[in-house]
Amino acid sequence: MTTGLGKREEHKLATRRAIQSAADALFDSRGYADTTIRDITEAAGVTERTFFRYFASKEALLVRDIEEMLPILGAAIRRRPAGEHPLEAVENSFVSLFDRMQKSRPNLSWLFHDGPPGPKLAKSTPGLLLQFEQEIIDALADRIPRSGDLDPGEQFAIQVLARCAVAALRSAGIRYWQLGQSPAARAGEVDLIKQAFAVLRDSRTGWTPNRNA
Repeated sequence: MTTGLGKREEHKLATRRAIQSAADALFDSRGYADTTIRDITEAAGVTERTFFRYFASKEALLVRDIEEMLPILGAAIRRRPAGEHPLEAVENSFVSLFDRMQKSRPNLSWLFHDGPPGPKLAKSTPGLLLQFEQEIIDALADRIPRSGDLDPGEQFAIQVLARCAVAALRSAGIRYWQLGQSPAARAGEVDLIKQAFAVLRDSRTGWTPNRNA
């Protein structure tokens, strides 16, 4: 809504939305790596100077909607059954939201469509991974019945589990990219997420690689 905004503020909001919409469409059709800032500004009908008034980089366009999805993931984790293992709660929450996340523009898998996130993305959005981890940490903490604060051991255990869960999700995304476009060789993204969490579960029960397979 723009009710109560002056004309200048309305123009700024419209310009920001135009840039984001143009970027989303280009990322979807060309891929993130093959879309340049010049492509985005031409599609949005603005100059590159105007672009940098609203966004610090191309990477900033990619992560905004992802950040907005994190509280939704956290809420889903909190709603999981109380007896479910924390890792399974994260896995099942993510899988249940996968279709919704894929329909958002941009979406989480775009971080990996052109390869693993590189140094430039990590440098421009240093807080994204930490936000992802913290959302899961907070959600897992809220699932533990208690009358006061968690003790230090419980806090650390939740932090470790949350970071392992994020590592599993990142590994699934990177593997999705590594397998390429071959239908015969490439598993679905949801299947890869399940496989990644299965590795964590197997590790809890003493899993070792089968080198004879």
